[in-house]
Formats: sequence, C-alpha cells, structure tokens
Amino acid sequence: MRLQIRDWAKGIAGHLLARDKERFAFRNCIFIIAHMRCGSTALSNILCSRDDVTGYGEAHIRYSNREAIGQLALNMRKRGGWSSDAPHFFDKILHSRHDLRAPDAFFTARAIFMLREPEPAIRSICKLYRDLGRAEYATHERAAAYYIERVNAMAILWQKFAPEQRFGLTHGGLLGDPDAMLAKMSQALRFDPPLRNHYESLAASRKGGGGDPMVSGKHNRIEPGLLKPAGELASLELGEGQAAAAQTAYDSMANLIAAQANTG
Repeated sequence: MRLQIRDWAKGIAGHLLARDKERFAFRNCIFIIAHMRCGSTALSNILCSRDDVTGYGEAHIRYSNREAIGQLALNMRKRGGWSSDAPHFFDKILHSRHDLRAPDAFFTARAIFMLREPEPAIRSICKLYRDLGRAEYATHERAAAYYIERVNAMAILWQKFAPEQRFGLTHGGLLGDPDAMLAKMSQALRFDPPLRNHYESLAASRKGGGGDPMVSGKHNRIEPGLLKPAGELASLELGEGQAAAAQTAYDSMANLIAAQANTG
C-alpha cells in the first residue's frame, strides 16, 4: 500500500511538472536504449557531463506517457543529477518494462542503441549480480534469457525511430576507437559541440541501479585498452536453445546497426 501511494504521488507530481509542454517533451530527450553490461555507463557519463544535458544514468522510469518526463525530472532532483538550465533530458533504458508501452511521441527523441556480443555480456551480467549478492540474473541461464528478450526488443524499437533520430553502435566499436565513434555519433545526432571522450563520473551513476557500480568511478574517459575479445557461447551454462537464440538476437541487431553505417 505504501508503495502504491508513493507511485501515485510521483505520478501526480510528474503530471504537474509536465504541464510545461515545450520543455517536458520527448523531442527534448536523449535516450540510450541498450542491455546491461554493454558499456552504456561510460557513454552516459560523457553525455551527462555536457552543459546542455541533464541526467545521470538509469532512472528506471516507465515511459507510458509524457508525464513520465516529469517523473524523470523529479528522479534527477532526488539523485543530484538535475540541471534546470540544460535543454535536454537524459535517461538510459536497459529493461523492456520501461519502454514496452512507449507512446508515439517517445520516438521523436534522439536514441542511441548499444549492443555487446552475447558471451561477454551474459558472463558480465551474471558476475555483477553474483558480486552484488542478488539472485535475479546470477546464473548464465537467467542472464541469457534477459539478454535474448532485451536485444530482440531493441530491434523492434529501432524500427520505430526515424533514421535521423537514432544511432547504433557496438561495445567493440566504441572501445576500439572511442574518438572516431563519438565523432560519428555527434554528426548523426547533431551534437553541437561534438561529444568528447572525457567525463565526470557522477555518484548517482554508481549507486541505486543508476549505472556501473564497479568500474565507472575509476575512469574519466573511455579507455580502448579495456576491450577484451569475446569467448565462445559454448563456454556458458545455458539452457536448451539459448546459445542459438542469443546469437540470432545479436546478429539481427548488429545487422541493423551495420545497415545504418552503410547508408549514413
């Protein structure tokens, strides 16, 4: 009951804030749409270190209507990631429950899709949850089920954004040459001034599910040396058919990203 009352209060507050239709509009939002353990925290930090962007990382907002942007602003204020002067709102979305019922206006935002190969992503998700003492994705099988569902959902969302409103990249592409990838992203999504490979790691991005609690605070830029080769899916303890499904999901999303690069 207490949780329901709190959610109701947040909804009312978000609605009141969102009455400013010019400011609290999806067209003023920048979203990273991705899955866990793909390198999204570092890119979130780069975006949120800009003067024209307000945010900190993953806010866990359900985007079912425009009032959700008001709830996002309240979340930022609570977590210390709010800047009243910044014209653009930022959030990182890693779970389909947050964008499954997104309204049409949601797709007027600028969206950055991030993807990592299944073996290192699944292994890293599992390790993180074990290290945190949480059971939700603490086995390869559970982490793989999440990965397959989320990457397939990302492919559906990709198609709903206009080409000029979306940009896709892989974990390997970002860490392989961060400066080049940030330059491409800046041009595609019209960041002025362009994104640069430097950030301040906000405390809110390292706690409470906001981002990477393990590594993010140790760096102030994306380090190419952190890239490690992917292993074999067969090395994971997966359920029947999961390895093939994870690879198929990855290949489908990677092909969409590659097609964008070929036509951009």
